[in-house]
Amino acid sequence: MSLGLERVARILDLFTSDVPEWTVTDVCRALDLPKSTVWESLQDMTEVGLLRRVGRGRYRLGWRAFQIGLRARMTSEISGPAWETMRRLVETHHETMHLVSRYRSHVVFLEKIAPPTGVRVNLARVGERLPAHCTASGKVLLAALSRSELVDLYGTGLPSGLTRRSITDLNSLRDELARVAGRGYALDVEEYVDGVCSLAAPITNRHGDTAWALSMSFPVARLESHGDGYARAVVEAAQHLSNVA
Repeated sequence: MSLGLERVARILDLFTSDVPEWTVTDVCRALDLPKSTVWESLQDMTEVGLLRRVGRGRYRLGWRAFQIGLRARMTSEISGPAWETMRRLVETHHETMHLVSRYRSHVVFLEKIAPPTGVRVNLARVGERLPAHCTASGKVLLAALSRSELVDLYGTGLPSGLTRRSITDLNSLRDELARVAGRGYALDVEEYVDGVCSLAAPITNRHGDTAWALSMSFPVARLESHGDGYARAVVEAAQHLSNVA
């Protein structure tokens, strides 16, 4: 990847629903880049519509970023089929469903459907990212990687634990991923948020690669009574989507 393209990607990654607006100084501080470099990049990105100015020296995502996101969703080979499958699972089980992919050591939420009534689990919004090693969907996607690929991601160590149950070392993560590969689905029991459990299964693309994960999130109190049924439902749905994809 060229340095200019990598810089653009890093800048775009800064814009989130929690922090939607950035200044040149903010970007310089966040990415440890010279002010002249950041200023030039922001001007170029504004010129092509990736960003827009909203005040003196302040920027938000622009029309082209919005357009690209919509096109990615509309042209995805999995988004449409997954939406229908997720909707049926929500109607049947009344739990929150997610479609997820991986970007390096994070998972990205592509689709989400929450039940209209009852408990709604708000782990993340569509488009947001979470650490892969402490989420069920992330474990499913990491389980498809080779040993050397895992070392490339986590050779310097795992991020700090988010809860007291989070995995914090690479050997423990390897052991967990082996269990995931053996049973065909992953569990996150209060590893990202206290009181919340998630269960995920892999979705493969037409080349047989694990490209996405289908996950269900629910209160941890339901794991003992509903966990086995949830696991069967999610695994069967993920297998169906693998055939469709």
